[in-house]
Amino acid sequence: MKDLTDSELGGMMQLVRGTQWYVGMFGDPYALLLRAQTDDPHPHYELAREQGALHQNPLGSWVCAGYEPAARILADPRFDTRTADGGTPPQHVLALDDTFLGLDRAAHDRIREAPEAAERHREIAERVGADLLDTLGTRFDLAADFATPFATGVLADLLAVPPADRPDFAAHCAALGNALDAEVCPQQLAPARALITAAGRLREQLAALTRDEDALTAAMLAAVIGVQATSSLVSNAVLALLADPALLDEVRADPGLLPQAIDETLRHDPPVHLCPLVAREDVEIDGHLITADSQVVVLLAAANRDPKVFADPDRFDPHRVGPAALRGTAHHELVAPPAKAQAEAALRLLLDRLPRLRQDGPIVRRRRAPVSRAIARFPVTA
Repeated sequence: MKDLTDSELGGMMQLVRGTQWYVGMFGDPYALLLRAQTDDPHPHYELAREQGALHQNPLGSWVCAGYEPAARILADPRFDTRTADGGTPPQHVLALDDTFLGLDRAAHDRIREAPEAAERHREIAERVGADLLDTLGTRFDLAADFATPFATGVLADLLAVPPADRPDFAAHCAALGNALDAEVCPQQLAPARALITAAGRLREQLAALTRDEDALTAAMLAAVIGVQATSSLVSNAVLALLADPALLDEVRADPGLLPQAIDETLRHDPPVHLCPLVAREDVEIDGHLITADSQVVVLLAAANRDPKVFADPDRFDPHRVGPAALRGTAHHELVAPPAKAQAEAALRLLLDRLPRLRQDGPIVRRRRAPVSRAIARFPVTA
């Protein structure tokens, strides 16, 4: 992608964008999701479920909106992020080669952290979060001034990024915030070019910190996926709690509910709403033959609100008992434990230190972000 001229890159993305808009004109829910023009995608998820828990859309993608088939697909080694020969499906838009997003699921076992590493994440998160809150006034933006700098700062500490290099590190992480979105939803030319440039520069920066290829891979995935996952978990959890003052008071009074609040956020408003996979061979799922090299898109946010599995699925309830939320591919499973540990620490700090925290204006979510649905602006007052 980095070798494409602006004309070639822009033309390719315009063609894909036009195709998605054309198919969306006829009401296809997945095409409408890829348009990313609504603040609430859940009506599209409901329409997708009505067309079948697993169905093929006019774009040629298999779309999975049901919890049970989604869980089977995500656990099936015959589905991965790339084809058996390392290629991408035809529906793939932007391949960021420097990010390791094409890493197959088998390679993740080598770079997965031990469970006890979560405690180190939590300790660093508590210190970084406390220091950050000390710099904020009574009015600030929860997403831009706290959640994102918090997630970036924790990772910078974990990776021992030198202080002089941290502004560049933060800028690269910010530019890569739409990396997962750009894989399926064409971005405008300038942000797309910024993604490609930031991926290369971040890889160079991290390569200077380690000569170990597995450590570099883990660091890149943490920066590209983990920073946004942590930031969204914090913002989405706070948003849900501020909408229910009684529940907010309950969680503040009982810190034991914090892990459950984060788990429920993963189900109710996850940091990753959909994940594209590709069949590495012919696979039959629930009577459907999915041929090799076909794209299969798991609508995580739809599956996690499947009414056949979750009672009153649209309600945020930390007391909920039932199946665990689906978190996505091996990439997402890799970053989920540290993201959860960091988000719990951040939420505890916010509830303990800001007892009068409340929303102070409408939130604004990123456009062209059907995967992350990340919050760009979240004004609050303390």
